[in-house]
Amino acid sequence: MDGERLHLPDRVYYDRDLLRAEISNSQGSAKLIRLCLGTRHYDGHLRQECLQGLLNNGIPWLIPYLLQLAGEYVVEIAEDVANAIVGWDPGTLRAFAMENPRYLATLARRVTSYWNCYHRRAYPDRQGYPGARVLAVVRAAMD
Repeated sequence: MDGERLHLPDRVYYDRDLLRAEISNSQGSAKLIRLCLGTRHYDGHLRQECLQGLLNNGIPWLIPYLLQLAGEYVVEIAEDVANAIVGWDPGTLRAFAMENPRYLATLARRVTSYWNCYHRRAYPDRQGYPGARVLAVVRAAMD
C-alpha cells in the first residue's frame, strides 16, 4: 500500500467480546485498525460486523482488508463488499490495483475457486457471484 508491504493476518483468534469492547471504546485510526483486525477474525459474524464499520470510510489503506473478504467462502460477506464497492473512489481502486497486480491475480483465483466449489449452483453465471462483481469493479477502475 503506497509502496509499503502490508501483511494481512489469515485469521485472528481474539476473544469476541474483548474485541467488540475495544472497538466500542476506541476512535479514529485506532478504531479502524481494530475493525480491520476484526475482518480477519475466525467468527464470520464478527467479520461481517467489522466489515460494516469499514465499508463507507473511503480511506485507501482499508482497501486490502475489504477486498480480501471478497475472496473468501462466506458469500454474504462478499455480497456486502460487492454492494459497497460501487461507491468507492475509482482512482483509489485504480491506484491499489496498479500497485498490486499479483495480489489481484491471487484474489481472482480465490474468487473462482470458492465460486466453483461452493456457490456455482446459486450463481450459475459466474459474473453474478459477489466476488466476481467486486473484481469487475476493480478492473473497470483500471480502464
